[in-house]
Amino acid sequence: MQLHIPTIGSEEKFYGYITGIGISQNFEIEDGFASKMYVTFEYCNITTAYLVPDPELFSILSTHLVSMALQRSISDSYGCEKLYISKHNDRWIVDLP
Repeated sequence: MQLHIPTIGSEEKFYGYITGIGISQNFEIEDGFASKMYVTFEYCNITTAYLVPDPELFSILSTHLVSMALQRSISDSYGCEKLYISKHNDRWIVDLP
């Protein structure tokens, strides 16, 4: 089964709380780009998924997911990993509000 999801772009965008990150074979090519890396977010009880365009961003997002997991292990709250993502001067910026 092929899934079609959008790719994280360089323009600043709010994504929500990071809830998962992974690798899969099941994505279609979008605008000439095919990634096997993906991330999921949740906000207002809605889950969204995005392709991750490169290993650098995948690594950054994984540290935010670990932080989220640590917070969830000690509390019922989501923690602070509500993320804005953008890319400036070939550098990924992953910020909290």
